Amino acid sequence: MSSTAPTAQSRHSFLRFSPWLLVGLALILGLVIAVLAVRNAQREKQHMSQSLMARAESLIWALEAGSRAWMGMGGGGNLQTLLQETAKQPDVVFMMVTDRSGIVLAHSDPEKVGLRRVAEGEGTEPDAAKSPMWRLIDDPGTGKVFEVYKVFAPLPGLGHEMWHRGSQDGCDGQAPGTGRRGGMGMGMGMGMGRTGAPAPAATRAGEQIVYVGLDVRPFEAALDEDFRNTVVTALLAGLLGFGGFVSLFWAQSHRRTRRLLQDARALASEVITSLPLGLLTTDPEGRVALANETASALLGAGQLSGKPLETAGGLPWAAYAAELAQGRPVLEREAELADASGARAPVSLSASRIVNEEGLFLGNLFILRDLREIKRLQEQVRRSERLSALGNLAAGIAHEIRNPLSSIKGFATFLAAKVQGEGPEKEAGKEAAKIMIQEVDRLNRVVSELLEFARPGQPVLKPGDVNMVINQALRLCGSDAAARGVDVRFEPGVSLPPIPLDAERLTQALLNLFLNAIQAMDKGGALTVSARVEGDPARLALRVADTGTGMSPEVLASIFNPYFTTRPTGTGLGLAIVHRVVEGHGGEIKVESQPGAGTAFTMLLPLAERNGEEA
Repeated sequence: MSSTAPTAQSRHSFLRFSPWLLVGLALILGLVIAVLAVRNAQREKQHMSQSLMARAESLIWALEAGSRAWMGMGGGGNLQTLLQETAKQPDVVFMMVTDRSGIVLAHSDPEKVGLRRVAEGEGTEPDAAKSPMWRLIDDPGTGKVFEVYKVFAPLPGLGHEMWHRGSQDGCDGQAPGTGRRGGMGMGMGMGMGRTGAPAPAATRAGEQIVYVGLDVRPFEAALDEDFRNTVVTALLAGLLGFGGFVSLFWAQSHRRTRRLLQDARALASEVITSLPLGLLTTDPEGRVALANETASALLGAGQLSGKPLETAGGLPWAAYAAELAQGRPVLEREAELADASGARAPVSLSASRIVNEEGLFLGNLFILRDLREIKRLQEQVRRSERLSALGNLAAGIAHEIRNPLSSIKGFATFLAAKVQGEGPEKEAGKEAAKIMIQEVDRLNRVVSELLEFARPGQPVLKPGDVNMVINQALRLCGSDAAARGVDVRFEPGVSLPPIPLDAERLTQALLNLFLNAIQAMDKGGALTVSARVEGDPARLALRVADTGTGMSPEVLASIFNPYFTTRPTGTGLGLAIVHRVVEGHGGEIKVESQPGAGTAFTMLLPLAERNGEEA
């Protein structure tokens, strides 16, 4: 899992949104929408101006075209009537024609004809041109008016003064063509216009200007409505955009939370799987929801998930569940389970109920702890305590016994030398002295072993070749093996490093193991000795296996106790000394035995000297 941590961290780094980042994105979105709304309003105003300008141009064009048509029919040019009819179009506030001095020549309101037209805020008439121009003015009756103006030219070759005179004749109430000036003027004007004869050039003072005032209120109402629609659209777009940002933030947060949950589940699964304890959970119905490998191995039930808890035999699960339901704790209850080999394995069980924050019962949790190693260590401590106490006692007793033994042996030797000659009594005396000396030697040997066990001393560890030590011990017991028909097989370790050892004491321990194995094979067999490096941490494993009678579990539990033996002539100190020597080397010894199948002792020795020991 540690190898995937950098990848997960780099993947999650871009998902960490700051609240200020979200606010900044919202402000940027609002600014963009505001700029777009302003630009849209400007485009709409420009469109309105263009639309009003086009409408005004069309009205001016219609007025000029009507004037030309009227003149083409030979009638008088009554501009006032034509202008009034043209001004009846919707949204037209006024139409008028003035001269350059501002005198109204024709107006959609006849009452204003002859008056001087002065727009609010102006002292003179605008500088009109042949191309239309526009401006916004304030009309007292209507309000804001979009005014378009240009030089009025119904006929390009017709003098303005002549059209002005015809217009005034019409304004005086005379029929077109009947007045003296009107008839003469129009006839000459038409004649000149038709023949294309050049007319007198009009002076700037004689120019006429046409004005068209359009009501902008409908357009402003439309602009206001469009602005409101734009604002609503912008708000909707902003809300959608903001909602999109928020949704993205929530989506990324959801993805991040889901990824963290997956990582937490993976971590929890890895922790549960790697626990040295057996962990087992059930659902409210009593089915196994989770069981790690340690629990499955201890229960020997294989796959447990989804099965009723009672199928994992060996323990009173129903009784434990009933105690938990009654609110009674289950803590460190010791029980025994049968392992794969059929042996009983001590375990410790603790259990509790799983309840969520709302008080809802989710199931039970069971924790199993294998006590075999703890029991072994406890037994080792008890054995060491017994050996220490017994060693102290034996040392004192052996010292007191050895002194009289020397005197007894000397006296027996003296008697044997004094008894000379032939005869039954003398032969009996010699035999008694001989037996006395043998028994004293045997007793002295027992005392020596007892002293060796009681005061083994600190082993002197030096780097040495373990294969040489094994060969030396095998040579010492070679005659005994040959006498019993035992086939000795030695598998030396290849390229074994020198290890810290006390060659004399290790030879003694190996010799005791070899002799015990040979004595267990009265009818012959095979003694196999091997040396190799194994385990984690690596240790030297010296294995001594025989094909003898084997031992029962009851005997195995006591073989390292002092004075425990199954042979009539044994002292019961051989394996105790082996155990003491292995401990002195900082190692441990294990035994595997089956009745009728033989026994295997394995000494595990460190490859390096322990801290605090002297070589």
